[in-house]
Amino acid sequence: MMRLLISFSLVLLGRCQYHETLLDSPPSSVLSSLQTNSPFLDDLVNNPLNYFISNVKHKSPADAKDDTAACLEKIYSLAKSFKSEESLRFVDALGKPPSGFLNGNTVLMGSYDTCKSMIKSAGYGANYKPCKIKAVMTLSNNTKVNTPVTWTVCFPKECRNGNFTELKRAILNIINSRYDPIHIAEKTVITTCDEDYTYDVGAYCAIILISIILFMVIVGTLWEPVVILLTSMKASEDRKVLVNSEHGNDDEIVPDSPALSNPVVAPVQKSTIGEVFKCFSLQRTIGALFNTTTKEGQILCMNGIRVLSINWVVLGHVYYIGLGAADYTDYVAMWRRYPMAIIYNALPSVDTFLFLSGFLVSLLLSKDLARKGRFNAVGYYLHRYLRLTVPFLVVTLGQGFLAHVFIRGPFQDILIPGHRNCVKWWWTNILYINNLVPWNKVEFCVGQSWYLSNDFQFFVFAPIFIWLLYKSPKIGISVTLSTLLCSCVTAGIICYYNNLGPTTVFDPHAANFTDFRLLYDKPWIRCPPYLIGLLGGWFCFKNLDSLKLYVSRLSFVTRLLVSVTLWIITCTVQYLVVFGLHNDMLRKTNGEKLNLAESSLYESLARSGWGLALLLQILMCQCGLGGFINKLLSWRGWIVLSRLTFSVYLLHYIIIQSFIVQLRHPFFYKPDYEIAILYIGFLGMSYLAAALMYIMVEQPLIFIERMTYRR
Repeated sequence: MMRLLISFSLVLLGRCQYHETLLDSPPSSVLSSLQTNSPFLDDLVNNPLNYFISNVKHKSPADAKDDTAACLEKIYSLAKSFKSEESLRFVDALGKPPSGFLNGNTVLMGSYDTCKSMIKSAGYGANYKPCKIKAVMTLSNNTKVNTPVTWTVCFPKECRNGNFTELKRAILNIINSRYDPIHIAEKTVITTCDEDYTYDVGAYCAIILISIILFMVIVGTLWEPVVILLTSMKASEDRKVLVNSEHGNDDEIVPDSPALSNPVVAPVQKSTIGEVFKCFSLQRTIGALFNTTTKEGQILCMNGIRVLSINWVVLGHVYYIGLGAADYTDYVAMWRRYPMAIIYNALPSVDTFLFLSGFLVSLLLSKDLARKGRFNAVGYYLHRYLRLTVPFLVVTLGQGFLAHVFIRGPFQDILIPGHRNCVKWWWTNILYINNLVPWNKVEFCVGQSWYLSNDFQFFVFAPIFIWLLYKSPKIGISVTLSTLLCSCVTAGIICYYNNLGPTTVFDPHAANFTDFRLLYDKPWIRCPPYLIGLLGGWFCFKNLDSLKLYVSRLSFVTRLLVSVTLWIITCTVQYLVVFGLHNDMLRKTNGEKLNLAESSLYESLARSGWGLALLLQILMCQCGLGGFINKLLSWRGWIVLSRLTFSVYLLHYIIIQSFIVQLRHPFFYKPDYEIAILYIGFLGMSYLAAALMYIMVEQPLIFIERMTYRR
């Protein structure tokens, strides 16, 4: 491994020597020192670069269709003219092996800002653009290195679009033949360059939609005060005319007139347009956000569960999104730490939302069936679709079509795949089928949107199960449990026959997202928590009152024993679901194979176990067995935050990405204190953005819906 990493560093930069004069010189004199220090330049770049350029020129055809010849010609001229400022800045902008390279810090950062400043208008011979080359190295025995290597370079504009097919092929031939045991497969090399992206149709749609929302908010906020003011002014003028006509003098106003001493302001006439605008009034929407009044029968502990779960989701994504710019120093050692299971196995946080969604749908629809005796399909589906789709559409257009235009930085390649996917697959978002289309690829338009598709698909079929549970409980329970069993068995079989790990973290085919395509985002795999939620909601509707009565008749000691026992059991199950994979992580980081039977069993049972534990905990909180945990989860402060969880889920992803993209250095996973500071910042910004989304989009939709129902 040592030989491998040293060889690769020499491939990139040559034999770098230490020069005290450079360290002692002020920044302004470094450039002039380099111009006359040709031995340093030869050792730093010229020797290896000359070798590569000469070989690549010889092996690349002059008529290459991807501008390889022009690109090489420009780079070759820079390598031969080290006395020019342009060539020195070109070298300065190249990525170099950083400290900790031999320990896994394989992100060779160049100077993004230096490269961007090199333009013709500033006196340089060409316009330059930062590019990033990523590759996966393997040893001669086909064992993959733990991390890919990222090299940031500064290419002249002659090297267009980063599509250097012949150049890459020639360089790879040199590396693979000359620098044994390194082998880099051409298919693993990805080159992306910073481009000047322009607005496309999706970007204009995003701008129009956001502008309409802002217009509605501004007009709606001013509507009522302005209408009241204008009505009052008109009423005042009418009173003046009335008083003057009573005294026969059109020019004189009598202040003691009864019409003035007892003014009556005409009521503001309501109009449909005005009522719609008022739905966007900030006075109303902000008041609705901070309203903490509760109704009898509400399950308040769900608010705390919802907020804690979304905070867990954000924490997991801080680590996950950071992978695109990560410093992998001691990366393996970090994952071997026992508490890190909360991060790499944060997947149950999403199962919590699926369970809560199924629980509430079942509970509310069961009550509706008992009250009305029928199912309003149009209202059921239309209500859900509009409430989800409008905020989701705002995020899809903003994150998929605008973010890459406005958010620029060294790691912009993190955003580009999302934009390309949105150009092709944006329509799958609004149809909620992006976890199924495309079938054999992971090409999400908005990476976090797979959950919304699963949730909506479950919502579509939920009435079937709820109707069966309501009409014939035995048949309903049998059908629901049979579906649950089929899902569990299917997950285990897929995991076993495709040799997959228990979660995406342990996927041996991670480069192809095999686990994600087959298991992670498919509805027939993710449905167990939702199905358990459906059963739980129906059970609460039928038996919660009698269960409360039964528990209230138990003695204090019995209630205490039952409570402690059930809390220990449920918390143990959840603990095993999250931390039960620690030994698998140790095996993986040691290069050992995972036990396929254990992985399949975990994949089959983990989601169901998590959902059952949640169901019992909610029932305990509702029946008086929750103790201080119920008081904590039912705190009124959670009510406000819980209203924001949907928008937090939609917005936190791009907020984290916008930070990572603009980093001028790799993303560091340690110390833990620094990550904690970043996490608190991301979480706070996510809630702030979610509050804006709520008062400008979500709550106005609720008001419009209520107004429509009244009419």
